[in-house]
Amino acid sequence: MRTAFVTGATGFIGRHLVSGLLDQGYEVRCLVRNHSRAAHLRRDGVRLVDGSLADVQPWQSELAGCAIVFNAGGLCMARSRGELFAINERAVGNLADACAALETPPQFVHISSLAAAGPAPNGNTVRDERDGLAPVSSYGASKLAGDVALRRRATRLPITAVQPGIVFGPHDMKILPLYQMINSTRLHLPMGLRPVPLSLIHVDDLVRLLLSAADRGERMRPVNGCPHEPSGIYHACDDREHPTYDELGRRVARAIDRGVAVVRLPAVLALPAVAAIEGFWNLLGQATIISRDKLREATARSWAASAAKARDQLGFAAAAPIDDRLRETGDWFRDNRLL
Repeated sequence: MRTAFVTGATGFIGRHLVSGLLDQGYEVRCLVRNHSRAAHLRRDGVRLVDGSLADVQPWQSELAGCAIVFNAGGLCMARSRGELFAINERAVGNLADACAALETPPQFVHISSLAAAGPAPNGNTVRDERDGLAPVSSYGASKLAGDVALRRRATRLPITAVQPGIVFGPHDMKILPLYQMINSTRLHLPMGLRPVPLSLIHVDDLVRLLLSAADRGERMRPVNGCPHEPSGIYHACDDREHPTYDELGRRVARAIDRGVAVVRLPAVLALPAVAAIEGFWNLLGQATIISRDKLREATARSWAASAAKARDQLGFAAAAPIDDRLRETGDWFRDNRLL
């Protein structure tokens, strides 16, 4: 029986990835920092490994014997740019070094982000893996730095990185506030004056893509003077359509059988409120998803991306339309009394 190691297993994507691996017959070792969030991992075929991605050395022996290491760990929000880079760049590099030092290095699959690539280079186009890299947020820059750190190790370790757009589905606590606001207030408040096309992917589709990437995905080549080397990188999204954030609100409303009024907030008005909320939580020593960094992403020109490479090389295809998936997600929130 093959063994896989998963960081970030207590998170939204990680928990679904663990289930997908178990369904494929893997034994799974899961890095766990907070056992209070690990109840769903206490199941046959799973071994919990105490530790943190920030410090690989105490648990790196647990990597031995693993055929695949999935790095689903990382920070999507932090109190400072330095915190983001400490985990999303340096810790990722240290994990790759620990894997490369093994007698039989595993396949390394890294969950990056479309934010690392940046918005589509032209508002009227759809980006692919060959386009230039221009993250607009500190989060995106830290994820790109992690991708670059991995490419520097590509001669010693077989590495594939997947860059998903907005990932959603059951257990997604990041999209939950959007559902809750529409459910309770019938309001949807996009920020900025222009409609921003998005790239979406349901978490089950992402897991299938990750498993395919581990099995037969293209591997990174070392940097050879090309600043935008696309080898070993896959965008992950349902590229049959790219709804704007305005449209996403309307479609969430339909998914939960609600009416909604879409009211756009100019960025110049949103910025002071966002900065105040961010400052309040930072004073309490906590990071918040409501931040100036996320505002920069929300007001980018376009996040439309192509999944053609994943489709051509890995046979990727979304299993159901976005509207069906949004309704499934809303049903899960209702069934768990979150709406």
